[in-house]
Amino acid sequence: MDNPDLFVEALPEHIGQRVPRRGNALTRGIARLCLTLSGWRVIGRVTDAPKFIIIGAPHTSNWDFIIVMMAAIRLNVRVSWMGKHTLFRGLLGKVLLWLGGVPVNRSSAGGVVGENVAAFNNSEQLVLCITPEGTRGEAGEWKSGFHRIAVEANIPILLAAFDYRNRVVWLGPTLQPSEDFEADMVAITANYAGIEGRTERT
Repeated sequence: MDNPDLFVEALPEHIGQRVPRRGNALTRGIARLCLTLSGWRVIGRVTDAPKFIIIGAPHTSNWDFIIVMMAAIRLNVRVSWMGKHTLFRGLLGKVLLWLGGVPVNRSSAGGVVGENVAAFNNSEQLVLCITPEGTRGEAGEWKSGFHRIAVEANIPILLAAFDYRNRVVWLGPTLQPSEDFEADMVAITANYAGIEGRTERT
């Protein structure tokens, strides 16, 4: 996170016209209040593109979801995310759908990738947030699905970091992926050096 251009508070007015939007002044105000009361800030830049993937790491807590949703609502950005299909039942399911949830059956990883590529190809605007480490943990192994989706759909990847030590959601930089996953991962993981996920202290 050594790019000086990224050390700027992210505000709704900084979001480009091509980025999908949701919410209003009331929801933005509520999200801003929640972030302020919890001591969190959103710093960085959101790429001005109608379709892109956001990868969030390190994924160490269920609080990651709440924080990223508050950040998205604060910035007036419509974000979609994948969740286990069994979660989308009853009233909770309706709420999760309203929050941008997309139910998926994770039994077939290749199928999930294909479904998301098709969703991007069939949408004029779509922002999909993915935690590439999958399940929560202190040192999860990164899965390649997010990269495959981005390459096959020809869309950029916005790097987002959950920095619990400083209570900051870092946004950026944005990467246009190549066919070389390993090379791209070197560049991607370098941006998360020194970022601490949630511990018992935070």
